[in-house]
Amino acid sequence: MNNIAPINAAHAPQLDTHNLAIAELWRHRWENRVTALANCIEHLVTVHDMSEPAAELAAIQAYADLESENKVASIDTDASTSHVVVMRTEGGRPVMFTVSDLMRFLEQARREDRAVVVDRHTRRPVVIEH
Repeated sequence: MNNIAPINAAHAPQLDTHNLAIAELWRHRWENRVTALANCIEHLVTVHDMSEPAAELAAIQAYADLESENKVASIDTDASTSHVVVMRTEGGRPVMFTVSDLMRFLEQARREDRAVVVDRHTRRPVVIEH
């Protein structure tokens, strides 16, 4: 009876960065992109002590995952490189977007006032409003 094992307090499982961002964005799912991303980035920085660049990336990736739910098209990460993004549409058809294509798209969005910065102080990230 002298052999007593200490009872360790149970620890809740820690959510990874992606799941933290998904959970925060889900709370703001009816907000526009800029507000949802700004709130998510701020939450990750202030509540979870993440660096701003890491929080931005986590928020961007989580937002894209939520937005693409139930969509047929997807980004083919195996075929994409640092100079081309390959999107697969229905039936797996590849569509290419070069850096030049994406820059033209961004410039057009800027001319139409649809390219919006999330944080006016850092001037990043930039999102395209629909």
